[in-house]
Amino acid sequence: MPDTISASRPRILIAEDNFLVAEELRDVVRGCGYAVAGAAPSLESGLAMIAGDLVDGAVLDIDLAGTPSFPMCQALAAKGVPFLFLSAYSANTVVPAEFSNALHLPKPLVAADLESALRTLVGSPPDVVRAREEPHFANAVLDALPTATRAALARSLERVPLRQGDVLDAAGAPVAYVHFPVEGLVSIFVGATAATRIEAATIGRDGMTAPGVLLGDSVSPGQTVVQANGSAWRIPAATLYQLSESDSTLRRHLLGQVGGALRHLADTLSYSGRATIVERLAHWLLQATWRLGSRRLELTHDAIAEVLGVRRPSVTTSLQMLEGNHLIRSTRRAVVILDPAGLAKLARR
Repeated sequence: MPDTISASRPRILIAEDNFLVAEELRDVVRGCGYAVAGAAPSLESGLAMIAGDLVDGAVLDIDLAGTPSFPMCQALAAKGVPFLFLSAYSANTVVPAEFSNALHLPKPLVAADLESALRTLVGSPPDVVRAREEPHFANAVLDALPTATRAALARSLERVPLRQGDVLDAAGAPVAYVHFPVEGLVSIFVGATAATRIEAATIGRDGMTAPGVLLGDSVSPGQTVVQANGSAWRIPAATLYQLSESDSTLRRHLLGQVGGALRHLADTLSYSGRATIVERLAHWLLQATWRLGSRRLELTHDAIAEVLGVRRPSVTTSLQMLEGNHLIRSTRRAVVILDPAGLAKLARR
């Protein structure tokens, strides 16, 4: 459903055929201070919304259920409505020349990049004023908080290093700290033994560890392990829970992260059940490099096998297949992404 229309808030149309991605986009657009004019999963529904003259800007996936969204671009251009692309496809290879100057953001979504692009596209919302002295954490969860809430939370945060192999939370043990990564990569594993372990969530600069703390669950359901070096802001779990109980804005925002984590888990389970090992590997490499902010992953084949919950030879064979298609370059201890768009196409996401 579209937001209640306000003349002071630019109205953004979202064209995205993946429900979970569309919901994430809604949250980000609203968090940036804009109204959501509607979410269109198809070309036809998008054109109908544009015809209604209730759109001030648009975020468009290039492929909507197998149909290019370019007729929507033409309809928007005819009305003088600016738009940008958010897609796993390369703008240089699939976008017609007439739209080649449109802003193009890659998938997966980086909230800070979308916010910056929307401000360039339609301007800042009138009621959003950002003070120069407000704290900036370089973590999407923290930086999306209102200024006053962010400043109050800052007093309880400390910056700590993340070292590959560090265990932040042990399965079945109380959660001591909640971490908000700035750089680096963290995996949350589930499974009773090493032989049955599989990654349930990958966390980078877009997320936080131990979201269950906000629901009063202080025991870690799995093991949280650092996969790539970096740093994070951390806060005692008990302190975060107490602050969220006394600040409804903070609680609502962080509970949104819990909801997002559950949606991501459901999407991952659904995808893993129908995708091949090669497709799952391609998808995970894309997600990991985006969250890490680098196309180079310093990970062994054993580590990747543990993430996917498969045997090491299966990972080695799959990496060789991706390398044979010139999508990656792989060694025993590192993977370099050469063609993100090609990986996204192979992953069928």
